[in-house]
Amino acid sequence: MTGHGLRLPTGLTRRARAYLTAYAVRRAVWSPEQHRRHWHRSGLPDAAIERLAAFQGRWGGLELPPTPEYEGGPLVLDAADPAVTDALGPHFEAGKPRQTVAYRFTVDGTGRFGILAQDSWVALHASTEGWVESAALRRLADSLPAEVRMATGPKIDGLPDRYGLRPLPEVAGLADGWWRGKDTLLAIYRGEARLFGNPQYQTAYLYLGIEDLTEHLRLGVS
Repeated sequence: MTGHGLRLPTGLTRRARAYLTAYAVRRAVWSPEQHRRHWHRSGLPDAAIERLAAFQGRWGGLELPPTPEYEGGPLVLDAADPAVTDALGPHFEAGKPRQTVAYRFTVDGTGRFGILAQDSWVALHASTEGWVESAALRRLADSLPAEVRMATGPKIDGLPDRYGLRPLPEVAGLADGWWRGKDTLLAIYRGEARLFGNPQYQTAYLYLGIEDLTEHLRLGVS
């Protein structure tokens, strides 16, 4: 299911809805009720089951285009493999990765979207909505006429203040985030750097000289 026939989650910006309408596909996956029946039989606690079912009802089966970071991101958003650890608390997988990577994409008990490797976990966004909004922003930014600069490592620290930028709250940024100015966008990705304890892995993309940025952000994907 694509285009105008795509069932869109509520609560997203116009930009993210335009992105999903233009690029997303809805695949056949388990329904929330199938999750409930399966995990009840497996003895999973009710609260954990409802987290899985709620995610599945909102996001289950949604396939987004590959993202430039995180080896393309999850292939299809699909709740699976719930687990509870003493160190991390409840988590479930948010979708299988597109490529072989050293981590999994997971959602924790408070709804944060992040990456997990063994007993190390980093929250990228405070919600799955934030992940989708960030993906929509990256698609939009890469399509705009702009001077693009990339930086890696510790040198990216302080970039928002240096350019007088303010955060874009819709991405619910934690390890990753987006900022804007009058004609400037900034994306910072710190997830892998924090997961593996190597600040050289963090990356920033600065988009400069964007005309009519406010209008582009309002309309989203054209």
